[in-house]
Amino acid sequence: MHIIALTELQFKNYSNLHSKKNYKQSVEYARLKGINGYKPIYLGLIDDNNDVHAATLILEKGINNKHKFGYIPSGYLINFYNLDLLKTFTIELKNYLKKQNYIYVRINPLINYQVYNSDFILKENNSGIINELKKLDYDFIPNTSKYKMLLKTKDINSTYKNFKRSLRRNINNCLKKGIVVYQGTESDKQDFLNLVENKTRYENMMNLFNTPDNKFEFYLAKIMPETYINNYRYLLKKEQFNNDLLNDKLKNPNIKKTNNLFMKKMTSDKLLTKYKNEIMNGTYLLQKYPKGVIISGVAVIANKREVTFVKECYTNEFKHIRSIPVVKWEIIKKHITNGYNKFDLGDVSITKNQITKTGYNGNIIEYSNSFDLVINDMLYKLNGIAKKINKN
Repeated sequence: MHIIALTELQFKNYSNLHSKKNYKQSVEYARLKGINGYKPIYLGLIDDNNDVHAATLILEKGINNKHKFGYIPSGYLINFYNLDLLKTFTIELKNYLKKQNYIYVRINPLINYQVYNSDFILKENNSGIINELKKLDYDFIPNTSKYKMLLKTKDINSTYKNFKRSLRRNINNCLKKGIVVYQGTESDKQDFLNLVENKTRYENMMNLFNTPDNKFEFYLAKIMPETYINNYRYLLKKEQFNNDLLNDKLKNPNIKKTNNLFMKKMTSDKLLTKYKNEIMNGTYLLQKYPKGVIISGVAVIANKREVTFVKECYTNEFKHIRSIPVVKWEIIKKHITNGYNKFDLGDVSITKNQITKTGYNGNIIEYSNSFDLVINDMLYKLNGIAKKINKN
């Protein structure tokens, strides 16, 4: 087997069928990075029958007039656990890139290094693959691993029931506040771009990820003040009726005054105050934004295999409402209906005190660290020294 250059079409056809298909190993992503000066190179490992057994997109940049380096986003399209295939691909790739005057390529493969549940309890350990890569002379780069939340679904009802209670409560609270979620269209592009900092990047993504194979979609959350007010008026009326019944019981000499009864009355009083305050908030919003106001947005890329969440954004004015989960839930519901069952919910932040996104009850995937595949050892070391000098 040996490495050959693939056309865009050949790479696209192979990547669309591969189990590790992802939006970064795609023609669309190559075009996006081309805006930043990267040259896309598509390579495939073929046998004597011209069947492709592995492939990769390399984003190439020049180091000087002669030498180059490459970046391989999200790793090769290969079965990393087929060690014979991985070894053959690596050897042939080095031979090919050496002729092209590469110094090294950096790869951040989608290898499930460790898998945890949402409470960060280890479920699966695949650390052995790191040693296998080291045996093939991949230079391990420490402290570059990433954590992501991966959600696998069956149907809408079971998915929602599997969410943690805190997340379900957050979603319900958003709905009470009159928040509606809708998919953005061409006429809504500016509304989304107003929410993000790097407007040019996401505008480019909108334009480039516009194919059936990799489709950029964005969704917006909007508060409708009249719905907000009416929802809490209904809740206030319902709770006022309950509060009156509790008052009657407390005044009735024939009913024993238990701690439970007093607690129910106190809880009901607090709810009445809360609902009145919410109506006041809704009234203020109605005066300020009579037609409603957009408060947050979420962007995804759907590629017929999985839905990847690529951006969450919100306005500072309404940051306290925490509306992102309700947007995500509406996206998940829609795509479950469309036949998707795999959702990459994005990066998970893990600190001593908090782990984000645990409410979705998916698996936390720790992807392996990045590696450098060194092509020219001497120049690689010299280039490393030059980088350190430039930082000082």
